[in-house]
Amino acid sequence: MTGLHATGTQHAHRLGSKKPRVMHIVTHLDLGGAEEVALTLAEQLSGECDFSVFAVMGVAKTPVGQAMQVRLERLHIPVYSGTSLDMKRGGMLHAGLILRQVLRRVRPDVVHLHTDIPDATYAASLLVGAENPGVRVIRTIHNTTLWPKWQRIGRWVERRLEHAESVAVSPASLKGLHDFRARHGLGPLPAEQTGVIYNGVTARATASASRPAGPARVLFAGRFEAQKGADLLPAILERTAELTAAKAEIQIYGHGTLAPVLEHWVQRAQHQAGHWPVTLSAPVPRLSAQLADYDVVLMPSRFEGLSLLGIEVVLAGTPLVAARIDGLRELFAPDHDLLVRAEDVEGFAHTLAKVIENPAQYREQARSLVAPTAARFSMDQMTDAYLGLYRQPSTGAPAGDQA
Repeated sequence: MTGLHATGTQHAHRLGSKKPRVMHIVTHLDLGGAEEVALTLAEQLSGECDFSVFAVMGVAKTPVGQAMQVRLERLHIPVYSGTSLDMKRGGMLHAGLILRQVLRRVRPDVVHLHTDIPDATYAASLLVGAENPGVRVIRTIHNTTLWPKWQRIGRWVERRLEHAESVAVSPASLKGLHDFRARHGLGPLPAEQTGVIYNGVTARATASASRPAGPARVLFAGRFEAQKGADLLPAILERTAELTAAKAEIQIYGHGTLAPVLEHWVQRAQHQAGHWPVTLSAPVPRLSAQLADYDVVLMPSRFEGLSLLGIEVVLAGTPLVAARIDGLRELFAPDHDLLVRAEDVEGFAHTLAKVIENPAQYREQARSLVAPTAARFSMDQMTDAYLGLYRQPSTGAPAGDQA
């Protein structure tokens, strides 16, 4: 799609000085790329829009969740919480009812939905009342695999949200939306109703090409779920240690359903002679500021929309050993030698071992990717695109690159 800046500016003149009222709806305030995108937009555009945030499952009592709440409080952006109930055991309807009440009170011009739980909650809110007149619904499609655990609910939600403007974080994510609809017998969305806006990240200073002598520092950070390949970590790391005599220390940040499995593995590993030391920790806020301190980041995800952490790692000048999947492949040339077939434990181990054995060489290679990545995934590009979208009239369609 074209004409983004012109469309936004022209509509701003029609609105006069009125700021669009935008409500972000996220799963929760906690670890997650979708949540980070929503908060970043609120921070970057707080002078241009009046924001509010509805967290379907509330604010997590974790360092990341609490830090997110503080970020919003500093900007005087109100946060509304939905439900503490399980989403499949009444939580979706309960959150939908609360959301309907909040929408009637706040009366946003734009409702911006981020991922499946917010999509489902908004669809449920329509069961207890019609939409506010003139409200625009924007969905950001953050993944290439839609509704992985909610196929039937997903079909129902997609029908309820056919009028929404759908923005994908990558061409592959937009294809994922079209593919889901086709598989479930739903008609294609109009081309003028869909678009692509890449996630944007602010580049940080990179580490020097050389680091003090010592064990290589390896990082995994993400939700402990099968999507992120967290179940593969023990096998990958144990096999890597068998392949090289080099020393390494492992830092794992995250939480999720696979936490007990990883905790048991770490406890067992502590009693094995020669095993690399592994530290398992809760997620930390603003991890991007620490990424340059590591020699390599491991990302064995099975699917991603467009990995925000992946972009941050590249911008930190840190080597990234990642799965060759849509959403990570976007970051590299086709012949990039640190991409591995998804679920290939042996391939990940061999690739990780060669980086651990020669971190300076791969850090230099990684530093050469910083400038082109910063240009392609710039913060200004993302925020300008969304601001133009927020300012469009209610009959408008997403602006950005049509895939």
